[in-house]
Amino acid sequence: TTKHSAPVCSFKVTTKVRHHQPLLPTISMVLGPVRTMIQTAQSLGMQSASGDCTFKPIQWERVQAPVQSLQQITMGGVEETLESKAYGIETPIDEQLNMCTEDLFVDMKERQCDFVSPSTFTPNATYLPFRRYLVDWMSDVGEQCRLHNTTVHCSILFLDKVFRSRDIPRSQWKLLATACISVAAKYEEAEEHCPPIPDLLQLTKLSSLGHTSLSFREGELEILRHLGWRLRAIPPLHVIGYFLAKGSCFEDDTWQGRSLIEKIPKYVKKYAEFFCNLTLQEYSFQQYQPTQLAAAILFAARTALQLEPRWRPELVRITGYDEDDIMPTFRHVWTYYEEQFPGHVSRSISPRSVAQDGFQ
Repeated sequence: TTKHSAPVCSFKVTTKVRHHQPLLPTISMVLGPVRTMIQTAQSLGMQSASGDCTFKPIQWERVQAPVQSLQQITMGGVEETLESKAYGIETPIDEQLNMCTEDLFVDMKERQCDFVSPSTFTPNATYLPFRRYLVDWMSDVGEQCRLHNTTVHCSILFLDKVFRSRDIPRSQWKLLATACISVAAKYEEAEEHCPPIPDLLQLTKLSSLGHTSLSFREGELEILRHLGWRLRAIPPLHVIGYFLAKGSCFEDDTWQGRSLIEKIPKYVKKYAEFFCNLTLQEYSFQQYQPTQLAAAILFAARTALQLEPRWRPELVRITGYDEDDIMPTFRHVWTYYEEQFPGHVSRSISPRSVAQDGFQ
């Protein structure tokens, strides 16, 4: 049976400088305006007792900063809609990190096709009938090594890129799958959290198959060479983390017809992670770009929680996708969800009910 982690509820700026001949001011150019100001002040009686001119300081009018707004296209034209504040986020992530996090999202969109894209989707790869087993096994190893969930997701992207382009003998599957976990951990995790090779050999029982630390390192090098030493993988789970940090629900959202409660953002996070784990097991979801799939997963999380509206202009700005862009992907996610958990979707959905069903 498959274990699911079910819900519990730098830019380069260039400027062009035009060079002009320097202007050398003359005395008349400087004193002319000053003389005019003094004469004007004298005519208005702005003189002190000593005869010197005194000027009152300029009182600048305080202008209130405009409220940020979005433009929403409707049948009647373009109407301006005030942007709602993200619910449950007191300090924006940009202020917390003192950086523009949208730059990170732009970088993710540029790199996302290195591992997953419609052009590299290979539905006839020979290992696919056994992929579900490999994914579950690698997830168990990552859990026992106490690795982050994102590390396991990256390791599976490594495996897919290697296995879909070449025929790997089944006798090497366990070695290369474990090597993918080790390489992903060394890139994604802190050094002290990376599992030592002897521990991995014992945990995966590779040592009983005659593998040593030296042969395991050869397996790691084979993975690295095939990946071209490019290890920046962007799984949807990475993108979801960005979306959640920017805001996944908003103050004027409604939950089952009522106002939001404090736990709703946590529920959205749990559901989003659940859908990420669910779609990781099925190779057909790799026909979508990770950012598009992540947006559809966020849409699915809001749908599962019965948040209204299901998609908002603020989410269009954050994700870069409107509802029409992600609807086919969402339907794929939701259909697969219904197939894996029949009867669950039709009931009143809450994270607590999912946890009680034992999807953990």
